[in-house]
Amino acid sequence: MTQVELKVKGMTCPHCEMRVRKALEAVSGVDSAKPDHKKGVAVVEVSGDVSAETLTKAVNDTGLYEATA
Repeated sequence: MTQVELKVKGMTCPHCEMRVRKALEAVSGVDSAKPDHKKGVAVVEVSGDVSAETLTKAVNDTGLYEATA
């Protein structure tokens, strides 16, 4: 299992965290995602070969947040 930390702009509340978590956990190979709107990060546990680019795309595709690796 590998841990990836993403910087996520635009999260302002726990509801935002839930949206980001759902977007990340929908990616095949993601075991869990723990976004933190106060820190502006999401810590993602992945198994297998999941790239940081795939994870940032999942967040950015929501149209509400901007993620970078």
